Amino acid sequence: MDAAPVIARGHNVAALIPPVSEAALPYLLAITDRRTLVLTPDAARAVALADALEGAGVPAAGIVAVSGLARAARRLAGGMPDCLLVAVEDAAALLRRSVFRPAEARAVVLAWPDELEREGTAALEAVMAECDKEAQRLLFAALPGTGVDALLERYAWKAMTFDFPAVDEPAPQPLGPARFVTARGTAFAAVKRRVLDALNLEGEESLVVAPCPASREAAAAIVAAAPAGVPPVFVVEPCQLPWLRRHFQPLTAVRVASAADLADRRAERVRSALAALIEAGDLDRELLALGPLFDRYDPADVAAAAVKGAGAGLLGGPGTEVAATPPDASAPGAVPAWAKLWIGVGKKDGVRPGDLVGAIVGETKLGADRIGKIEIRELYALVEVRAEDAERVAGALTGATMRGRRLTARIDRGPGAGGSGGARPPRRG
Repeated sequence: MDAAPVIARGHNVAALIPPVSEAALPYLLAITDRRTLVLTPDAARAVALADALEGAGVPAAGIVAVSGLARAARRLAGGMPDCLLVAVEDAAALLRRSVFRPAEARAVVLAWPDELEREGTAALEAVMAECDKEAQRLLFAALPGTGVDALLERYAWKAMTFDFPAVDEPAPQPLGPARFVTARGTAFAAVKRRVLDALNLEGEESLVVAPCPASREAAAAIVAAAPAGVPPVFVVEPCQLPWLRRHFQPLTAVRVASAADLADRRAERVRSALAALIEAGDLDRELLALGPLFDRYDPADVAAAAVKGAGAGLLGGPGTEVAATPPDASAPGAVPAWAKLWIGVGKKDGVRPGDLVGAIVGETKLGADRIGKIEIRELYALVEVRAEDAERVAGALTGATMRGRRLTARIDRGPGAGGSGGARPPRRG
């Protein structure tokens, strides 16, 4: 049975679909002449759904996807747009600012609320309490279960269900074996190249690499297109793995080089080159030149500065005088060398320095040499980056996901008016 006519008549609908924008698109397009509120688990999903709607021909002027609270508050000051797509926790924050009125929505879409954690569930409760009780409700879920049944009973009473299994119906038979790589949806092309490099097959035609299918039928078509005996590889986001695991067995991971791995390889090359110089000896002249610095600074900092200076071309070759400071360090209004970023994940999330380096390199394409000291606290992390890159890095990390959490990043100004974004202070010996 087609859900579109049911939705067009204003009935509540619940659909069991994978967490993929293309899977949700037919249901969203069936909502006609109604001001629509779409609540998603995270901002990235809201933006992806908005892009899918625009790609389907929905006028962009009537679509607002919330990716930043300040900008969203300004856009919502004039009232709710035709279609507002917003993460549940962002919707609750806008509601507290009194710039968001959920009651104006005539249709409310809960996009995969089964993914929400405790904080998200509380935020969903707060937002739904302000929605019009007569507004049409649509609910998308990836997998059946008691949690989804509770959401249906609470937020989409008497909804007509589509693709939900009957009571006591067994799980669907696996379509066969498959492999997967987890990555952001926007990184598909780059990850596909890494998969081909990692598996090193004869030709690209001997392997099918695809994003998460939008339905079981699409998944079966991908299996049929794959060469015999070569399981397809799916590039999926972590939230899509449970759906994929329901339809493919066995499902195994493919190890590909990440941005952090590439950064580690570059660092290993630097270490190997330095080790070769140390073992060769003949460093008397360099030690004589650096000796006074060892009395003022930690030797590790001196060594790191020497490597960085050599890479940046600040240190001349043999017989060349070295400037006491970089050429721009004394210029009026010069930008400080380092700025410190506050990132909202910490030890409790299992985050390691390599994760943060990989995220920054992957999101911004900056070199690892533009990342400085990393401090991981219990609830947050402090990361030093070049000052001229700070705004770009903070913007790129905000909204990205790490260890299943959506990141928030900002420049850390530190206590007092002076802030902590200036040059790194020397460490006294």
